Amino acid sequence: MTARFLRAMALITVVLLVATACRTEVKTSVGVEGKTIKLGEITPLTGPVAVIGKPLTRGHEVYFQYVNEVLGGVGQKLPKEERFKVELITLDSQYRPDIQVQQYNALKDKVLMIAQSLGTAHTNAILAQINEDKILTAAATLASDWPRQKYVVATGAPYPAQFINAAQYLKDKGVTPKAGIIYQDDDYGADGVKGLEFAAKQFGFQIVARASYKVTDTSYAAPVTAMKTGGADHVFLASTPSATGTIIGTAATLGYTAQFIGLSPAWIGALVGTTEKPSPILPYLQRYMWVVTDAQCAWGETKAGCEGMKELIDNHAKFGKDQPPDYYFIFGYTQARVVHQILEKAVEMGDLTRAGVVKAFESLKTVNMGGLLNPISYGPECKDKIPATGSTIWKIDPSQPIALASVATIDSPAVKQFPFCQ
Repeated sequence: MTARFLRAMALITVVLLVATACRTEVKTSVGVEGKTIKLGEITPLTGPVAVIGKPLTRGHEVYFQYVNEVLGGVGQKLPKEERFKVELITLDSQYRPDIQVQQYNALKDKVLMIAQSLGTAHTNAILAQINEDKILTAAATLASDWPRQKYVVATGAPYPAQFINAAQYLKDKGVTPKAGIIYQDDDYGADGVKGLEFAAKQFGFQIVARASYKVTDTSYAAPVTAMKTGGADHVFLASTPSATGTIIGTAATLGYTAQFIGLSPAWIGALVGTTEKPSPILPYLQRYMWVVTDAQCAWGETKAGCEGMKELIDNHAKFGKDQPPDYYFIFGYTQARVVHQILEKAVEMGDLTRAGVVKAFESLKTVNMGGLLNPISYGPECKDKIPATGSTIWKIDPSQPIALASVATIDSPAVKQFPFCQ
C-alpha cells in the first residue's frame, strides 16, 4: 500500500467526517415521517361558511406548493436533499363546533400542528384538547382571546381592533355615530360587541341598538328593523358573508340608509355579483358599506412595501389559477406564510417536535409579511403575542379584483389600551 494511496484515503476520511459534522440533525416526532411534515386543516368546505373556508384553504395549498416546489421544502439553511416537504391533511368542519371536535380527534395523532382552525367558537370548542395535547394551532379567526393562549397562533389584528380603528376613522372625520350592531350569536359576535363597546367609551358615542342572529337564521328583518327603529346611523356587522348579503338586501328593501361597517369575515367579493349579472344590492353596497380588515396591500398592488403581494400574485398564477382573486385566499396565503416561518425557526433550532415548534413560535420575534400584513410579532407572554393592531378600511368597488378599494389605513392608539391580556 503506497504512501500516496494512504494520504488519499486519509483525505477522503477527513472529507466524510467534515460532511457528517456539517449535516444538521433535526429532532422529530409525531407528525413528521421521514422528510415529510404533516399539517392539519379543519375548515368549512361545505355549509354556509364554505365561501370562506374554500378560498382560505386554497391559499394554504398554493403557499405550501410554492414551499415544496420552488423553495425545495422547509429548512432553507439545509442542503436541498435534507429539507422537509409539507403535506396538508384537510377535514371539513361544516362550520359546526361539534364537527370541529370530531375532526380534531381524527387529526391530532397524525399531524405536527394544526395549520388552520377556522371559526372562533369552533376553535374554542377544541381549545381544552389543544392545551392538553400541547399542539400548536394556527387560528383562522382573529379572536381577542388568542394572545392569552399558549398554543394558539393568531394572524393579524384581533376583531375588536377592527371596530376600534373604524371608530377612530369616524372621529378623525368629525363624525359622532349613533351606533348599532348586528352580531352572530356566538364567540365571534361577542368579540365584535366587546370591540364596539370599548370604542364607544374611548370616543364618546352611544350604542343605540343591538341585535343578534343565529348561524341557522335565514331572515334578518328583525335585526335590521331594530337598527332602524333605534335610530342607528352607523351599523357595525359581526357577521359572515351569507348573513351580510341578506342583511344589506333587507336594509335596501326597507329604505334604511345607515352606513354599514363590517368586520373582515363579513365580506366576500361574490356579494357584488358579476360584470354580466351584477347583484341587485350592488348600488346599495357601493354607497353604504365599508369593510375593515388587517392593514394590508390591495390585491395586485406591487409598489415598494408590497413585495409579498408580488410573490402571492406570481404563485397564484403558477399554482392557483382555479381560484378567483379573493380576500380569504390572501388571508390563507398569509397564515401559511406565518406557519412556514415557525417551521423554519424550529428546523433552525434543530427541534421539529411539537414542543420544539412551540418554542420556535415563542422565539419568533418578528415575521416580515412583505406588505401582506403589517409585520407580525410573537413571544412567550400575552403582551408579546398581539400580532398586529392596524386596519385598512375599504369601500365596495366592483372594478377591483376583490371588489374592494382602500379608504384609509388606521392604527389607533386606542387599540393599545384594549385589555387583550386581562
